[in-house]
Amino acid sequence: MRNHASTAHERVHSVIFGRVSLKKSRLTKKGDTSMKETQIKPQIELVYGPGDKSKSLRDTVIYSLQWLFIMFYPVVWGYAIVGLGLELTGAEMSDYMARVVLMIGVSTLVQVTAGHRLSMVSGPNIIPSLAIVAAFAVGGKEFALQSFNAYIIAGIFVAILGGLGWISYIGKVWSPLALGGMIMMVGLTVSSVGMGMIASSLASWPFYVGIILALLCGWLSIQGKGMLATIPVLIVIVLGYLVFMISGKFDWNLVKSMPTIVFPKIFPYGLTMPPVDLIITMIIVNIFSAINLFGNVSGYSNIIGVKTSPTAEKRYFTIFGLVEGALAGLLGVPSYVSYGENLGLVLLTRVAGRIFIIIASIAFIVLSFFGQMAGLMAAMPKPVAGAVLLGVASTLIGIGANTWVQGGTYKTREIFITGFSVFLTFGISMLPKVFFDDLPRLVAMILKNPVIMVIFVIIILEQLVFKQKTAT
Repeated sequence: MRNHASTAHERVHSVIFGRVSLKKSRLTKKGDTSMKETQIKPQIELVYGPGDKSKSLRDTVIYSLQWLFIMFYPVVWGYAIVGLGLELTGAEMSDYMARVVLMIGVSTLVQVTAGHRLSMVSGPNIIPSLAIVAAFAVGGKEFALQSFNAYIIAGIFVAILGGLGWISYIGKVWSPLALGGMIMMVGLTVSSVGMGMIASSLASWPFYVGIILALLCGWLSIQGKGMLATIPVLIVIVLGYLVFMISGKFDWNLVKSMPTIVFPKIFPYGLTMPPVDLIITMIIVNIFSAINLFGNVSGYSNIIGVKTSPTAEKRYFTIFGLVEGALAGLLGVPSYVSYGENLGLVLLTRVAGRIFIIIASIAFIVLSFFGQMAGLMAAMPKPVAGAVLLGVASTLIGIGANTWVQGGTYKTREIFITGFSVFLTFGISMLPKVFFDDLPRLVAMILKNPVIMVIFVIIILEQLVFKQKTAT
């Protein structure tokens, strides 16, 4: 068991977040447009393949419950990045969290049954989430809230591009340097957010609790055995809640104030037509999110030995735009994506059966209608959420660096490109608001999003400024 877990963790570092060759998948039989997958040799021996039925009631309960636990992970992203980033409080935060939970269930269910048809949980994407926070920093809360309506337009636009098969062509310039830079920047950005939340009570005991919880999250993901290795986030959340509840530092009033049943609001922040620069920004953001999805699905497919058709790619990109983009915007939550962490989960559990995640998704949708559940999530202690983010960020930073080194040649040219790009874009994003006041708002919003900027800069430096001559 220990040898299998060690091997799994090594594979996680080589494939998580879509670290694969981004070439378009094709069926062996040209022109086949069926929804069936073509089987290829898997990288691991699966306990359950994608289309397998459950062998017993015990397996159904255990593996469905496992997915239900895993789905609490993206809840933290929706709460910590956008919920707190937009300074939502009280009932406003509770209503928002109910919609976040609903969309986790809906987006996962639709992609698993009609999109990529793989056991991959979907949740709030860091790229569009940071774009909302950047809009808040540049134009204030009212301007940032218009981002959700802009996502509706952007989602439809991306659905059209995906349906036409155009997004996949980004693979021509999507190198290990760009992928590693994106992962590294996500880690750096999330770590700064996480540390800010851990230190929200200054150097008092909650700060030390947050650090300990972050270390525990990492320890469980590395040393945990069996099911424990797949749910470190849930364990940290439960322990963190218990600590703050027992100490009397938990806001029970927020939980008690929520109605028993809540229903999602459509256009919760109004029907205002977003400005053109915000729409353009969110279209750019969603295109990069779609690229992220392409890499994640490609990596997962390679692991479990499934090759999807061009039609399947168009299908999951269309659903990504319409459901995880447009519908998310309609409900006032950030755009969603099938997480790259799913690659690590399938390597650890060897369970890729769709039936279990479908059951868990339905259960998560049901949970979203209970007001007390939304209030419980909205009252999440900041050090607890920060601990989860810091634990995840630490892994991402290491994976980003490993992607650069393992991607091929990594010498003086590559070291300069990656180092310059990361420090330039991260440094710019940390500049005070006065720096961005004299810039066009569209430019300011893009500069404030270090994940998009680092990809732009690396591609420009690698493909244009320091482009290597092709050997003749």
